[in-house]
Amino acid sequence: MNSFPEDLLAIILSKLPIKIFTALKLVCKQWKSIVESPYFRDLFQSMDQNSDSSSWSLMHYGNEKEVIAHYRFNTWGLERSLGSYITSFLTKKFESQRNNYRVWAYSTDAGLILISEVPMHVNNRSLYVANPVSQECVKIPPHHKGDSCPLGIATRTENGVLLDYKVVLFGHSDEESLLIYSSETGLWTFDTVHLSLFGFYNQTPISLHGSIHWIATNGNQDHVAVSIDFYATGTSSVQGRVTSLPDSGQQFDRSFSTCQGSLMYMRIVSVTKADGTVEDKLCVWRLKSGEWQLVSTFIYTGLKYFPMGINPFDANTIYFWSKEDRSLLSFNVRNEKFVLERKLKHSRDLTGSFFSSFVLPQWLHKIPKTVRE
Repeated sequence: MNSFPEDLLAIILSKLPIKIFTALKLVCKQWKSIVESPYFRDLFQSMDQNSDSSSWSLMHYGNEKEVIAHYRFNTWGLERSLGSYITSFLTKKFESQRNNYRVWAYSTDAGLILISEVPMHVNNRSLYVANPVSQECVKIPPHHKGDSCPLGIATRTENGVLLDYKVVLFGHSDEESLLIYSSETGLWTFDTVHLSLFGFYNQTPISLHGSIHWIATNGNQDHVAVSIDFYATGTSSVQGRVTSLPDSGQQFDRSFSTCQGSLMYMRIVSVTKADGTVEDKLCVWRLKSGEWQLVSTFIYTGLKYFPMGINPFDANTIYFWSKEDRSLLSFNVRNEKFVLERKLKHSRDLTGSFFSSFVLPQWLHKIPKTVRE
């Protein structure tokens, strides 16, 4: 292959899945230069432009267990699920200390995980940002601001390149105090957001497009959507927003999710009809420009399902946990059909569990490092 012109070599290599690129860069300096070039990235993405999916999983918060796994796509070429990559990475990285480390946050647009030494509320514990598939890992310098709790990873990308990430922690004594580590500066900063929030509701925070979102309770004990933008333009500080949730009626289960680059909100409500009968209705909204837009509704009666998440690449596929059958189901919005996912039948009760979507990007992002690291 040394006799091939470099442009032909780039075309050949671009037909391989992303998972292989880390190994290709180890072959020789020429291959490393090709794979890391903007030309190669654009070439790969142009050849893969018809692909609308990538590997992803719906994870249990804090224990690296998968509820749903989709991974056999050409983009990454994975032969096993993301959960297995995470588990094997943690075992290899920390060896005999494996049980002392956990994943506390997942990114939905950069393929990164935030690993923390346990217990969770410990001053100056070890933190790592890693890609479990490429096995690239960066240790975050310690902070000195007292006890804290991981909130998430905010990322900034441009033209398919990961430019920067921020590790965000809640101050343990004050939930409105934020500790923020920036890969751009290699420093920790302290900031405060005045949101009057009191905790999470039924879901872990979601990191998307430089912001972190979650459902919380305000001072009136009402549930609200909290969003913090860590890359707000024209300001040196983070920008927080509290948005009322777009629903009414007797509340049942609700959940946040992401789909096609947007924040999604699902809720089951009970509606009393004029004749006195009661219908259960699932409503799905998309957050766009600070406003909730109703995407779909579905009415059903007598079924006890907990909405867990939406397929990140297909807004017409929603996943539920059946409380009565203790089974996982997928629902197709188009034909209004439920499908039983038999491989997880008789699994333990997932009602009220915390979930996180973990989605690999359409490109292999190199984790930024500062000179301080």
